[in-house]
Amino acid sequence: MRKLWPWFLPVLALAQMGSPGDGHTQAIALDPRDPKILYAGAGKGLCRQVLGSGDNWPAIGLETRGPRAVVIHPRDPGVVFAGTYEMGVYKRGGEGKPFVPVNSGLGGMRIRALVMDPADPDVLYAGADGEGVFRTADGGGSWQEKNRGLIDKTIRALAIDPRDSSRLYAATWHGVYLSEDRGEHWAPTSLYDVDVAALAIAPSNPDVLYAATNPRGVWSSRDRGRTWVQGEKVLAETLMSIAVDLSDANVVFAGTKAGVFRSTDGARTFSRAGLAWSNAAWTLVFDPRTTPPTLYYGGEGGVLKTTDQGRWWDITGLRRQ
Repeated sequence: MRKLWPWFLPVLALAQMGSPGDGHTQAIALDPRDPKILYAGAGKGLCRQVLGSGDNWPAIGLETRGPRAVVIHPRDPGVVFAGTYEMGVYKRGGEGKPFVPVNSGLGGMRIRALVMDPADPDVLYAGADGEGVFRTADGGGSWQEKNRGLIDKTIRALAIDPRDSSRLYAATWHGVYLSEDRGEHWAPTSLYDVDVAALAIAPSNPDVLYAATNPRGVWSSRDRGRTWVQGEKVLAETLMSIAVDLSDANVVFAGTKAGVFRSTDGARTFSRAGLAWSNAAWTLVFDPRTTPPTLYYGGEGGVLKTTDQGRWWDITGLRRQ
C-alpha cells in the first residue's frame, strides 16, 4: 500500500487516491467481521473494497443512487442498509441478493442519516432532509414518523448512546435535539440556532459529545448533551464531519472543506492533521479492531486511512475507475 506525504496530496489526489469514483464519497461502513472489507457510498453506487486486493472499489449495487449513509448488520454482514438522497432507504437481505427499496411509511425521502440500535439490529432510525426522524422496528419492513417536539425537521446527523439505546441525538439546521425514549419525544438542548453538520459520541466516555457547527466551530458537551461549550478558538473552515479517538475523549478529529484537523484538548483548539489542501472530508470513521486504531477519510478524492493520528495517510486503492 502506498504511503503519501501530506503535502504531496494536492498533486496526487485526483489521479491516484483510492476512490469509488464518480463523485465524492459521503459514507463509509466497516464489515463487522473482517476489518479488511470496507463499504463506501459514492456517485456510482455502493462500493466494496477488500484492502490490499487492488480491486479498486467495484460497485455492488445502487448505481447512480449515491448513498449518503450505510449501516451493516453486526451479525450478518450480508445485510446492508443504505440511505439515498432522493429515493429513501434500500436494503440488501443477504450476500449476493439485490438491493430493494424498504420505504413503507417513509417514501422516497432525501436521507441524510441512518443509524442502527446497537441492542437490536432490527431497529433503525433514518434522518430525512426536511421530513424529520423515522424509526423501523422490523428491519425496514415499515417506518413510523418520530417527530414529536422536533421543531426543525432538517436532520443532518443522528447518534445513539452506546450504553443506553433509548437515548438519541439529532443534529439539525437549528441545533441539537435530545430524545430519551427512542425518538418518541424530542427536546432542544442548549446548542440551538446554529447549523449542526455532524455529531460524535466519545467511545471511551459516552457522556462526552462533540458537534460540528457552521459557522460557530466545534462544540463539546460533558453531560450527555444537556449543556454545550464552544471551543476557545473557532475552527473557521466549513465543517462536514467529526470523529473521536477511541481511547481518549479529549482527542477529536474534524473534517472540513480544507482537510482534516485534530484537537487534543477537547475541541478548545485545533491544528492540521494532514490532507491540508485536499478535497472536502465528508466523513471520518474509526475502526476499533485494528492495532493501532485506523481512521478512515471519505471525500471528493476517495478513501484514505491513517494509523498515526493523521501524520501519514495511506491510499486504499491506486487508481480511479
